[in-house]
Amino acid sequence: MNIRILNELERVLQISPQVLKNDMKLRQLIQATFNVRVDDVSFKSIGELVDRIDFAVLSKYFGEVWQPKTKQFKYSGLKLIDEINSLNPTSVLDLGCGYNEFKGKIPNLVGVDPYNAKADVQETILEYNPGKQFDVIIVLGSINFGSTDKVFAELEHAVELCAPGGTMFFRVNPGMLHEAPESDWIVFYPWNANFIQNCADHFDVDILDLRNDSNNRMYFVWRKKQN
Repeated sequence: MNIRILNELERVLQISPQVLKNDMKLRQLIQATFNVRVDDVSFKSIGELVDRIDFAVLSKYFGEVWQPKTKQFKYSGLKLIDEINSLNPTSVLDLGCGYNEFKGKIPNLVGVDPYNAKADVQETILEYNPGKQFDVIIVLGSINFGSTDKVFAELEHAVELCAPGGTMFFRVNPGMLHEAPESDWIVFYPWNANFIQNCADHFDVDILDLRNDSNNRMYFVWRKKQN
């Protein structure tokens, strides 16, 4: 859950609790507070509404404002094209592909992204269940939002989608904020080396590489062990 959105929503609802009984006014309050439109404001718990607002915030930012900086990254940028192609994978999955920049440059690639129409599949990481595993998984900045339990669940699903012996390439943000005001309500998860190591131990994957990348990001590579 996005704790930043939760705290602000609780604050404004304490000031105007009557909007909870009026869907139109609740939509207007959400629009005025978070600058996003949420049509479905019905909820059984406040967490459901927070998740809808969070998705709307992420959709607006990554679908309308954010632009990729792939060329700027020393290890997790365009260099990955040759590195992945050298593995001769029969299937490649780009989770959170954004503008699907690797499409056509890496064969057999499927790009998944809930916010960008250039993706091959517009679904969230947890929604994507193709019924198959992939030789290579690319996760460049897309498992980076919200709480530890959300990040951990998305990591777990990514590992499940990777075939035994497959390779996973990651770029993560250690909590650095973006400059655009549309990103103000986004919680960037504070990745660190200990968390990467602890998750690798839990998922029983090998760490092939772990280093700092350009723009204050971290780059690491996992290999899923053979069964």
